[in-house]
Parts: sequence; C-alpha cells; structure tokens
Amino acid sequence: MKITVQITVKSEAAASEVVREVARLERGPLQPETLGLSLAEARSILAALEQNLVEQQVAEFIAQAKRCPRCGQPRACKDCQSIVVRTPFGKLKLVSPRLYRCRCEGCEGPKSFSPLAGLLPERTSPELVYLETKFAALVSYGLSVQLLQEVLPIGQTLSTTAIRQQVRHTAERCEKDLADLGATAPVGCPDGGNPASPPAVPIVIGLDGAYVHAKSQPSRTEGWFEVIVGKSLPTEGRAGRCFGFVSRYDREPQGRLSAWFNGQGLQRNQPVTFLSDSGDTVRELPMELMPQAEYVLDWFHVIGLNRFAVARSAASCA
Repeated sequence: MKITVQITVKSEAAASEVVREVARLERGPLQPETLGLSLAEARSILAALEQNLVEQQVAEFIAQAKRCPRCGQPRACKDCQSIVVRTPFGKLKLVSPRLYRCRCEGCEGPKSFSPLAGLLPERTSPELVYLETKFAALVSYGLSVQLLQEVLPIGQTLSTTAIRQQVRHTAERCEKDLADLGATAPVGCPDGGNPASPPAVPIVIGLDGAYVHAKSQPSRTEGWFEVIVGKSLPTEGRAGRCFGFVSRYDREPQGRLSAWFNGQGLQRNQPVTFLSDSGDTVRELPMELMPQAEYVLDWFHVIGLNRFAVARSAASCA
C-alpha cells in the first residue's frame, strides 16, 4: 500500500489552486506496529504540512506588501534575506525581502524595510512560547526540553538555556504589564465608582510563606529567598486560583495581589477571610489592600502551636 499526503491551497490572490505533496508512506501487511502513524511519521508530516502552509502564507503576504497601500505602485526590492521562526512543529526558514519605501510615504525613517521581519519581531510563535513557559513552570528546564523534543518536531537545537531565556522574557513582559496597572482602581471598587452589586458568597484565601535555601550557601543569611503563595478556595461555580511571588525581589507585591483580586471579580462589599500562619510578611501583605477582611490562624498552625505548648509544659514539669 502506498499513501501520498497532499495539501491544496486556494488563495483569493491566486487564480489557480496550489497542490503540494507533504509526505509519502508505504505499508505492507497489517501489523500492530504498522497500524496508523508512527510518532516519527506524525512529526515529519506535521513539520512538512506547516512548512508548506507557511510558505504560501508568506508568499501572499509579501505579494501584498510589494504594492504601496497608498498609491498602489509596486515597491522596488533592495535585497532578499531569510529569517528563522520557531514554532512547536519545527524551525521555519522564510524568505524575507527588503523593499524600498514608496515616494508617497515621505522621507521619514529608513528608506527600506522588511515587512516580514517587522511582522515577526520575536521569531517565536505564541504557541511555542506558551508551551515552553508552561512546562518550565511545572518541571525543570531539562525535563521540559526532553518532553517537548519527545512529542513535538521542534528540532534538536532546543536547550535549557533557550527555555530559561524564554521564561525570563515572558516574566519580564508580565512584570511590565503589572507595572502598567499600578494606577488602577483599588481592590473591589468597580470602575467609575458605581455601587457594587449584591455581595456574592464569601471568599476564603489561604496564604503561606516558605524559605528556599541554596544547597551550599555561605551562611544562613545568604543564598535564600522567601516565596509567598496563596490560593482561593473553590466555591460553587468558581474554581480556586493560585498566585505566588518572591517577596524580597518582587517590586510590586501589592500590585500583584491587587491584580489577582480583581481577576477574581472581587466586590467591594464581599466578605473575605484570610487563612495564614500570622507571619509578618504574609499577614501584612493584604492588610493595606483589605483592612476590613477577617484574618484567621489556619488549623495546621493552630495544631502546631498546641503541640509546642504541650511539649514545653511537659518539659517544665520534668
């Protein structure tokens, strides 16, 4: 049995359809190992399918960019280079011509530009950024690389350094978005100062802090940082949500917590209860934002205090 996989592309800009061959497969007598597609075949087909699809997309985009949108005159081509774009299905090497600007566009700025390079400044697809960041947040960078290389045809050049840089870039972008929200309305205050809607069910939020120590720090005061995490307990019709940050390095802890509250749809008159260990950093974090909330020592630490008191009493009696 011989199978040919093809794609047909019909574009509004082209008069005829474009047929491209993606893969050729051969099958003999049916066996468990020859049933369907192997992982290697699936990778190859996905990579070839995306390469052909993207080439057609880029060709149509460049054809449109070669004409000035103002006067419709063709733009002259200065040179032709290539750029590499990373996606979950492989690395794509795309032709990227540089075009001269039309006279009607004025003399401001450079005389030539690359429309494709301007459209794809980061050279990484949003889906690959999402996958790298998500798995790097769940497991180590090394395991993230192994997992992505096992299931997706992303190429053999993916490294822990690339994953680390992508996570850092994503974190910096999130931090910038958080800083831009620094002047937003207070927690629980709807925009415009309109009266809040009737209060929803009470929301319970657990807060806790933990110290992460380096393996071989010079002293107890070096090579460590405190992580503060929180989670809202799930209620009817609403799932619990988590947040976390490093207290000594986060520049906007109040803004982060405020944005998290607003993302929960917290109302101004909605009762809120915080469960924590009453540590200074954990307890003081939400106090300025929500002084009217109730703060309760969680049961885990109540039991710990009781055990400590019993042990101390027994030691004194002895």
